[in-house]
Amino acid sequence: MSNGRTANLINFLFLALLPIYIGVHAYLLPPTISGSGIADAGFVSIITLTFLGCAFVVLLTLIINPHIASSKLTAIATAYVVLIYFLREADLHRLLTIEHVTRGKFYTMASVPMWQKIIAGLIFLILAVFILYLLARYTRTIWQEILDLEPWAVALALWLVVLAISQLCDKSGLNHTHIGRVIEECCECWAAIFIFLATIQIIPTLKKRKPLYYGVTAYDEMRNRQSKFPQPPPMA
Repeated sequence: MSNGRTANLINFLFLALLPIYIGVHAYLLPPTISGSGIADAGFVSIITLTFLGCAFVVLLTLIINPHIASSKLTAIATAYVVLIYFLREADLHRLLTIEHVTRGKFYTMASVPMWQKIIAGLIFLILAVFILYLLARYTRTIWQEILDLEPWAVALALWLVVLAISQLCDKSGLNHTHIGRVIEECCECWAAIFIFLATIQIIPTLKKRKPLYYGVTAYDEMRNRQSKFPQPPPMA
């Protein structure tokens, strides 16, 4: 089995495990364990933060790795987005005040110091710029990779699907039921898993820089490449 098929098998295996895990969590676990598991500091949230943290570390290695010829700006932008994603899941967006910094009310409250509004505004301005950059540059590429069943793109698509399900549960009446909260928290957890899988699975697709051996300069490398394609002789 090829590496791509194996990676996709892993992606869809995790997707198949999601409804099973939701059923076990909602109906088989004792209510006390199930309730504590989906709490803000429960084990489901800890698993979510762990996978997001691992994805962020992987992206950092792409930024500082000199042997990978990937776009450093893309890696930096993606790492920043994942970092804010991590902080959002850790509920640090409401650390300074009872009002979420992601809501417009935060920036109009008289009780919030101006320096907090400026810092939060800059953080989300940079986030918006990076998201727009990634969407403008890679939306068409990602869509084509999804159609080609490229594993990292499939994982990214599955992330979007399960994250959308979690948000639907959060914004609907299901949020006031136990099963609804279980679906929301478990889907958020699986979304983090798919983000981690996408960052791992994209590494084999990145181009590798050809190492320069001792005594061989970049100019020598360029001259050697040109010698493989000799220029036509000048016309008399």
